[in-house]
Amino acid sequence: LRARVHEDIATDQLRSDVNFLGTALGNIVSELEGEEMFALVEDVRQLTKELRELEGVGEWKKSERLRSVLQEKLSELDLAEAEKLLRAFTVYFQLINTAEELQRVRMNRLRESQATSEKPRSESVAAAIKSLKDDGWRYEQVRQFVDDLDIELTITAHPTEVKRQTTRIKLERIAKNLRQLSDEKLSPQAYRGREQAIYAGIATLWQTRELFDRKPTVLDEMKSAHHYFEHSILKATPKIMLDIDDSLSVYYPEEHSSKTFLSPVIGFRSWIGGDRDGNPFVEPEVTQQAYIAQSQLAMKTYLSDLDRMVQNLSQWQERLELDDDFKQRFEDLSEQLGEADRFDEEPYRQYLQLLYRCLESELELTQSEKNERLEDAFGYPDSIKGYVSDLLKLEDSLWKTKGKRAAEAFVRPNVYRAAAFQFHLTPLDIREHSKVHEIAVADLLAYAGICSNYKELDEDARIAVLEKELCNKRPLAPVGADLVYETTRALSFLEVFKQVQNRFGEDATGSYIVSMTEGVSDILEPLLLAKQTGLMAIDAVPLFETVQDLQNAPEVLDRLFNIPCYKAHVDVRGLQEVMIGYSDSNKDAGFLSANWALYQAQEKITQVCKAHGIPLRIFHGRGTSIGRGGGPAGKAILAQPAGSVGGRMRITEQGEALSERYGDVDLAHRHLEQVTHAFILSSAKEASEAANIPDAYRQAMDAAGERGKNFYRSLLEAENFLDFYHTITPIEEISRLKIGSRPARRKGERSLDNLRAIPWVFSWTQCRANLPGWFSLGTGFEDTDNELLKEMYQEWAFFKTLIDFAQMSLAKADMGVLASYFALVTEDMKEQFWPIIFDEYQKSVAMIESITGKALLADDTTLARGITLRNPYVDPISYLQVELLQRLRRLSSTDSTIEAEENNSSEFQEEQKELESAVLISLIGVAAGMRNTG
Repeated sequence: LRARVHEDIATDQLRSDVNFLGTALGNIVSELEGEEMFALVEDVRQLTKELRELEGVGEWKKSERLRSVLQEKLSELDLAEAEKLLRAFTVYFQLINTAEELQRVRMNRLRESQATSEKPRSESVAAAIKSLKDDGWRYEQVRQFVDDLDIELTITAHPTEVKRQTTRIKLERIAKNLRQLSDEKLSPQAYRGREQAIYAGIATLWQTRELFDRKPTVLDEMKSAHHYFEHSILKATPKIMLDIDDSLSVYYPEEHSSKTFLSPVIGFRSWIGGDRDGNPFVEPEVTQQAYIAQSQLAMKTYLSDLDRMVQNLSQWQERLELDDDFKQRFEDLSEQLGEADRFDEEPYRQYLQLLYRCLESELELTQSEKNERLEDAFGYPDSIKGYVSDLLKLEDSLWKTKGKRAAEAFVRPNVYRAAAFQFHLTPLDIREHSKVHEIAVADLLAYAGICSNYKELDEDARIAVLEKELCNKRPLAPVGADLVYETTRALSFLEVFKQVQNRFGEDATGSYIVSMTEGVSDILEPLLLAKQTGLMAIDAVPLFETVQDLQNAPEVLDRLFNIPCYKAHVDVRGLQEVMIGYSDSNKDAGFLSANWALYQAQEKITQVCKAHGIPLRIFHGRGTSIGRGGGPAGKAILAQPAGSVGGRMRITEQGEALSERYGDVDLAHRHLEQVTHAFILSSAKEASEAANIPDAYRQAMDAAGERGKNFYRSLLEAENFLDFYHTITPIEEISRLKIGSRPARRKGERSLDNLRAIPWVFSWTQCRANLPGWFSLGTGFEDTDNELLKEMYQEWAFFKTLIDFAQMSLAKADMGVLASYFALVTEDMKEQFWPIIFDEYQKSVAMIESITGKALLADDTTLARGITLRNPYVDPISYLQVELLQRLRRLSSTDSTIEAEENNSSEFQEEQKELESAVLISLIGVAAGMRNTG
């Protein structure tokens, strides 16, 4: 009862925050734009709200009349009014999203404070460790298990974040003031100061440009990601290790000591600066600059850590009895670096000053353009291990001098941070398309006179050539040889990897990911290129993306492991990493078929690796939306096939997920906690559990997946679908949003094949269809026994997650609003495609409600309530987007263009530019309202 009361109070605080921000925005709009504009915003808001209410009770005739009134009002707006109206609702959602994130922080703190050892917080590290204890795990088993865990979250630059960094920072400042306004007891004067700061922030936000003035560079994307590292990731990650430490002490008090140092469980990787698949702006020099910037951030963070420890560890030597190990290391550092020149008779501070000198030398080495060791720099010859060792010596000395509390509070978090991020912050992956490797290898083989027609060879012949050359240590071409551009570029990237390994060690470089892996040769080719540069410490990672490639993956890996030189290489590297793509498989075969193909691929890949005695790490290329493998990360991890996790996993973190998950330290900690909880429980599942899935479940999924794929493909391959898609969605306008350095399409003519998955999902989100997150579900299961589906939902984690994620997408989809977008297409297109989409939506909703026995989102009242409250405010943006798209497309039509050019070309171009800007602002507004892009 007490918990419910506290949660009701917290909910009241959210309501108060929303009302405060809404009132503040209304006052700012009135102040800056006048009462008439404020009245227009309120009028449109009220109309859309009434429209929702009428549709909710089935008053269709009244709703149609009201819809006509609304559409007429929007059509009469001039462009300036339309732009301000869009801006009002867009800023409103940005503010409300900020309030909701603050509410999540409050609720997390509240529920954490209510947790006990007997009833730990759900989805927490403590809950996971308790579960192992309850299942009979001994301390030694848990310790070994925890030490072997390895989950790596991979930051990518995929463009799904539509807010400028300037906007994000303003919202963060508003959130900070709002938190102080609502959470702290302030004097009236201080309260007014915070209130005024929020009003000023909203006013400047109102007058700030929403759109990027240019496409970000790769280094811009890297700086944006580094903001989250500084802001939360570097702070939240050590907390997870402290959570594990505390949980082991609670549940194994006799065996575990907090003095025990645990290996990092969570690490981060990055693609930013290394993902050159389809991104011509990622050059070797950019990759090198990314490494330098990353390592500078890491070492500056550790220097700040040392500064804080100096402030805290002020013990006087007269009150200490230092141990011999510490004194010996102190003497060695003093001899190497010179005596400390401050803090007389304060040995810990003097020791830290010497460590500071070492790190300054490391930072100087990083900033060196040649990336070589400087003769007068000391640094750590064994990189991070030396620094961590020195911190542990300090910690051990504190324990021995009755400084346990200081060791735990002031030193241990810094040790865990350094161990997790090392001197390079994150390993940087390289990703390249398999076709590029084919060109480069063909060039090298031809240059060496070994094979002049490599590209014409079949797969068996290619493998034979590659296997023979991989066993031969000699290079295929001398340094400076006249090679084609693709070859020189590929080798230059590997040279950067080689330099980084020489500087920071093998752990500093990430994987070499091969996009569109179809066969064995696609993995052997980058190894041959690596051999040319003398780089042997490299992990070639196949990326299986299409459904067909996922189905072929086990056979490809089995054949690969039967090649002696490759098997030997993998044995040395210690594991085989395999990446599976959620985005392209969904775009290729639809939601239902893709999810089942991904599940089966993981099972079979796991079996192949186990048969060959090769440890496996699966890299999940998940997006942020359901249609690209998104959804709550913890639930997704728990739904993986038993045995496929095995203590090792990688997951991508991208786009708007960064701001949602890492925009606040508390939110970052909770996200990492949920991921760790699911990772521990999923890793503990035995592979034998996979055999317990009844054949009837698998047969049902096989049949439904095939039906779903055929139905989905019939839509995409229907006559006129490409024109329909480009007309009903704002895909062309999305392509002009300058939100990422990578183009929206791969090279080639306009087609669905070369359109990337992110804009594909983004466009369907904008028109409120959310089609990639559910389409094919209803038809796929229409011939399946309903009682069997109910049983599968109750008994099978994979199937339950599939259905639950689909109902999230269906709940966010809105057929009423989508219907308004059909005004953009011809009547023939409407008659052809509306029945297909609408009928499948109804069929899918009915199917889910039948399986669960409940209305959509009945078990997720928070999300259901949020959608209900948000829709009336998203609708005006959607309706106005349709109106503006109609104007823009009329203006851009051939006849209008010719007429405009004859009359006043510059005036026409200015009007078109202003219309395009307004449409782009509407994209940002819908994304803010839906809390989803791609």
